Amino acid sequence: MTIIAFISQKGGVGKSTLARALAVEASKQKIQVLLADCDPQQATTLREAPKYDLTIIDGPARTSHATLEIAQKADLVIQPTGASRDDLIPAVKEFNALTKAGVSKKKLLFVLTRLSTPAEAKAVQEYLTTTCYACSPFFVLEKASYKQTQNEGKSITETKYLGLAQQAKELVNSKSLGEAPQEASQNIQAPELAPKDNRFTGRTKRIAFTCRPEFAEELRKMAFEGNCYQIEIL
Repeated sequence: MTIIAFISQKGGVGKSTLARALAVEASKQKIQVLLADCDPQQATTLREAPKYDLTIIDGPARTSHATLEIAQKADLVIQPTGASRDDLIPAVKEFNALTKAGVSKKKLLFVLTRLSTPAEAKAVQEYLTTTCYACSPFFVLEKASYKQTQNEGKSITETKYLGLAQQAKELVNSKSLGEAPQEASQNIQAPELAPKDNRFTGRTKRIAFTCRPEFAEELRKMAFEGNCYQIEIL
């Protein structure tokens, strides 16, 4: 039985989005999953956890005593964060508080969400290497298609745009996030060991288009579906 907890110091950073996506993909692999919103009733949920192969906890959208209790019991604690200073500084302070309370650094992991570009992700990952916490080499871009899919009651891994769906699946199925760890440290990739080109190691392509502005989004969509991820509109 494994417990993976998603926590955050503030709302709106993608905590519930990632928890739902991981639950959907784990269920597809025939894993018995309990997805629990532990804001109001975390004690009851943790008593139910042994009945499942994987318990995914969607923790409180704020710092609280429940956050510490969840982190102490979880095998892996994931904190999504955006790229802004207002997101990153409180997120690092949240992990600092947990480690000060006795939670092992080895089971704490940052995942970057709501990013504009891969270049932005790289910059934030470089910043996080200055902390003592691991950061997933995978991340989630801010896309209207993801929001539309969630409004339909689906996970971001179920968007109809194949390229975006694949990117989301790569995150939740990654070793640092999607596998049930025996020890969290086995599944966390230290920042200094992260691939230099982050998500797309070994198959990144850079392509350039010359087009009218109104066609730019359609060309980006075509490029995603063709596994061409670095796109320059001239």
